[in-house]
Amino acid sequence: MATTTKRDHTVVIIGTGFGGTMTGIPLAQKFMERAKGEDILMLERGTWWTTPHSTVQDKEVHAADFLKEKKQPVQYWSSNNSFRGFLDIFSRCFRRTKDENIFTRLFKSLRNEDGLFDFTIMGTKGFLGLFGSKSDGVTVIRANGVGGGSLVYSNITIQPPDFIFKESRWPISWSDEEREDYFNFARHAIGFSIVSALAVRKAHNLPFNDPNRKMPPASVNSGLSNIAARTARLNPHWTVVEDPNNPGNKRGVKRITPEAQRPTLDNKDKDKDLKNDLWLDRARVFQMAVSGLTTDYGLVDLAINDLTPENSPLGLPGEMFPYNHPQAKETNYCDRQSRCNVGCLPGARHTLNKQLMAATLGKPDGTPPLFTNLKIEPLCEVNVIRALPEGGYEIQYIQRHPDDPSSFENRTVTADKVIMSAGCLGTNEIMLRSKERQTLPNLSDKVGVGFSTNGDYLSFLEKTKERASIIRGPVTTSFAHFNTVNGTGPDGPTSTTPPNTELFHTLEDQGIPPAMASVFGDGLPLMQKLVDDGAGGGFLFRAVVRYACKRIPQLIKEIWRNNRERADFFKSEEERISNVMCVVAMGRESSLGEFRLGKSGETTLRISKPGGKKFWDDPAYVAIANSLKKLAPKLRPDGTSYEFFNPFLTATARAAGAESIALSHPLGGCRMAKSAPDGVVDEFGRVFDKTKSGSQPFYDGLYIADASIIPTALGVNPSLTISALSLRIVMNLIEGLPL
Repeated sequence: MATTTKRDHTVVIIGTGFGGTMTGIPLAQKFMERAKGEDILMLERGTWWTTPHSTVQDKEVHAADFLKEKKQPVQYWSSNNSFRGFLDIFSRCFRRTKDENIFTRLFKSLRNEDGLFDFTIMGTKGFLGLFGSKSDGVTVIRANGVGGGSLVYSNITIQPPDFIFKESRWPISWSDEEREDYFNFARHAIGFSIVSALAVRKAHNLPFNDPNRKMPPASVNSGLSNIAARTARLNPHWTVVEDPNNPGNKRGVKRITPEAQRPTLDNKDKDKDLKNDLWLDRARVFQMAVSGLTTDYGLVDLAINDLTPENSPLGLPGEMFPYNHPQAKETNYCDRQSRCNVGCLPGARHTLNKQLMAATLGKPDGTPPLFTNLKIEPLCEVNVIRALPEGGYEIQYIQRHPDDPSSFENRTVTADKVIMSAGCLGTNEIMLRSKERQTLPNLSDKVGVGFSTNGDYLSFLEKTKERASIIRGPVTTSFAHFNTVNGTGPDGPTSTTPPNTELFHTLEDQGIPPAMASVFGDGLPLMQKLVDDGAGGGFLFRAVVRYACKRIPQLIKEIWRNNRERADFFKSEEERISNVMCVVAMGRESSLGEFRLGKSGETTLRISKPGGKKFWDDPAYVAIANSLKKLAPKLRPDGTSYEFFNPFLTATARAAGAESIALSHPLGGCRMAKSAPDGVVDEFGRVFDKTKSGSQPFYDGLYIADASIIPTALGVNPSLTISALSLRIVMNLIEGLPL
């Protein structure tokens, strides 16, 4: 029954990531059109983040001052690309709470509740939070700031193969045509802006096409890019093929052209081929290697502004750059600094804080906000949601002080409707706590069930035969799919064994920020030694001491002789890891994990798999490891035995109680289903009330729109899927608004 009591807000949205932004902006626009005094409050637990460097669009670096003038807490990305940058990230940008260990409990100066990176370890804390801790087998890196996960993701907007959504655990009624419509909707919303996407969709012009190649209306960004060239404006001369998994994706797939098939420079010099010399080393090396393993590979679509190569055709689909548009006004573009995950200094990434700033505050150049009915409150951490007897909801949260985030006040706010978009871990924790404290007593008993690691896997290979230069370029350039319907079986491009889509997985190249390079340069040999030797707890300590004792005299010696011969210590970050390849993977992990709230001596959330099984003992990880074993020989020098290794799954990590799957794409726990006995929400994000039946068995006005509702692993980066599902949820919500 609808409430008759006036609430503080019409809608409260918890979180400002992909789910929150994709639902909040369309709702704000609809409320403005209705002109009924409806409004939206977005609660975000972090601060605003921006670049301290001059950019094309903000030469005088006004963004931070503009936010401060608007009374918004704002911080700068870490900008130093040397080891000092690593120290800045570690000391200022990592989130540390009061209860982390004995030191953060005693010393406020060691806490950092408004840090950008939330490194969430689930398990037992051990003595004083320092000794005897044990991981549950999952460690999650997530963001803490306005824009949510977009602040630290790899900008990859990749669509899962169609067969993912046809599994029985996906209780979703969309047709193939509707699914493609929402993925095109999401691409435009990320690539240009949500307001622009709403306009071109209304005009039935998705994917956007203008005969004069003009930019779409209301653009904040300049579209998705495929970045392969060493710098902007260079033409990489790629080959464009149809997407074998998603024929509705009109962008196609761009990939490296084998040298035997390269076009000639011109008719006067037919004997001279255009080589792949203009390609980024990492993209070139990765694609040439995976081309011998699968037929399904190419450049990823990136949510990053880039410059179209000069003198390149722009007119019609099928040409080299069919979806690039001449810019009426110059925009920031990619500098190939490999800093996507720690903060883009040139401001080229399509982070959602750009759209949220334009929507709620306006722009530093004096452009007014798009909406007067949409407000963001940073530094607000939600505790529980309480269903009010007369209808509507009360949200209980803490408001941290901008000048001292370790201090806070308890607050409440009421709303007619609530959209939970706090991300997989945040939403599961809030919903579990609300169920336990009986503020939402009728939630499904499946809250917390169906968690997936999405098959996330991080691996390194040392001493590649060609330079990979992993601190150059966007953080990811390319992908390779394995076990797809139209792709390659387990034995390579000529495989006679049919592909097993249950073992579908993706490999992607991964860059490293320059600030991390010196750490990896010294740390990888040590990690590899510990892997090779099989470390116990005591050995770990001895190995580190021995390594330090060796390194310090070596450092002194190198400084002493540097006047005669350039010492290793003085090599640049790129030189130190020039022959290292980093590959990340995702796959169709079983999605059987279960969250629960932690007790005394435990972390806030705990996670487990039925039967006490380890997360890494999953067929998806076996398939990923096999693909990496086949990839390694194509990257290493002949006759060597180097293999990819995951530093989080070693004997050393096991001895320290930290063996785990390190991931950044957690999914599920509040999964969609047809009814409350099977899941937490329906396909439109409506939260089930298990005491109700009939056509509306839901908490009235309570929704979830984020990664937590996804019922299975995707095997690819999830941001595009989260956006497509969230846009579908909000469009359905809008259609159901009372007149």
